[in-house]
Amino acid sequence: MTEQWARAQRVGGRVLTIPFLVLSAFAAIGMILVVVREFVGLGGTTGLNDGYSWGLFKNFNVTTLTALGSSGYAVGVLTWLFNRRKYHVVMRAGALISILAYTSALIALGVDIGRPWNMIWMLNPVTWNRYSVLLEVAICMTAYVLLGLQMENLPAFVERFIEGDYPEFWRKMADRVYKIVRRIYPFMIALAFILPSMHQSSLGSLMMLAGPRVHPLWQSPILPVLYLLMAYTLGFAAVVGILMVSCMIWKRPLDMTILSRLGYVTSFCAMVWLALYIGDIAGRGALKIAFRFDFYSFWFFLQLLLIMVPMLILQKASWREDPAKLYMSLVVMTVGGLLYRYIPTTIAFIPGDHYRYWPTIPELFMSGGFVALAIIGYLYTVKRYNILPVPMTFVQTSGSGAVPSSQQH
Repeated sequence: MTEQWARAQRVGGRVLTIPFLVLSAFAAIGMILVVVREFVGLGGTTGLNDGYSWGLFKNFNVTTLTALGSSGYAVGVLTWLFNRRKYHVVMRAGALISILAYTSALIALGVDIGRPWNMIWMLNPVTWNRYSVLLEVAICMTAYVLLGLQMENLPAFVERFIEGDYPEFWRKMADRVYKIVRRIYPFMIALAFILPSMHQSSLGSLMMLAGPRVHPLWQSPILPVLYLLMAYTLGFAAVVGILMVSCMIWKRPLDMTILSRLGYVTSFCAMVWLALYIGDIAGRGALKIAFRFDFYSFWFFLQLLLIMVPMLILQKASWREDPAKLYMSLVVMTVGGLLYRYIPTTIAFIPGDHYRYWPTIPELFMSGGFVALAIIGYLYTVKRYNILPVPMTFVQTSGSGAVPSSQQH
């Protein structure tokens, strides 16, 4: 079922479903272990050591999964910077994915550092280490969530008070807030372009500073650019894939025109990344290392295969317009892109022969708990607020009657 998306509408229905409760239980286990970690330390709950001081919390939840959280950033650049207003219909979904992914990543960052209570010193510029890339990442991520993403998601939340059955006072207050938001929105959007551009590239700078400890097939002077381009690629892939899954679960029409074009944009971003990546390796004379067919060659060719095959499939319009081919291509490309972002931090990181790292069971549960938090946040929000796009004529009913919807603005 395909139709043209034109507005946002909430899903409605019960929030406390079986999947929601299962995910909540998983998230609760993860958060309980987070509390345990604060008492027994990183050494008692993780597989970290002096050689591998970053575990799944930063390597996976922060460095890797925040690329999926770039969906709002990627769609925003396409919509506002390149003036492709037809993609604005998916902007709310992208912004929601971003704030959920980044919020869970910030929590994970607080758990990952040895003394999380010292994060309070970020509020005092006098204590800043101006040469620290990680400080820039922490400040930009926090500012992006509190300023850029909060503002991008605010209209959907304010609309609920305007449309819902609330006292007249609250509806008038919400209407005033909505008007203020519309006035300052362009300035917040500009800030939402700058902050993720800085910290997504800085995540690459973190590994660039590791020097020879990162294998030559991944170490590069343009690593910040490569990380940023992969954030665009995975951001587009995430918003398209999540929208397709949402439409399948809640039986909503797909807009294959929008989704197909976003699939092409994803493929184009991957092509630019691939050209720079291979060109840089060849230019540094490191391409021959890939043909040693050792442990690192395996991971190198695996990530390329997972990115290149779907990239080529998405170049063909008839394949992109097939929902099954589009979805599977984006899933495979997402796995390849996440693998590329993860490899330099762990697999291709060489601290020394006597150091080994493998995540412990508590570490896996804590990391999975952060992901579960983001998913249950998504399930709750799309059911209560106007987020997911639908055609103008689409009407979905819940137990209380017709579900209100917002006009695209």
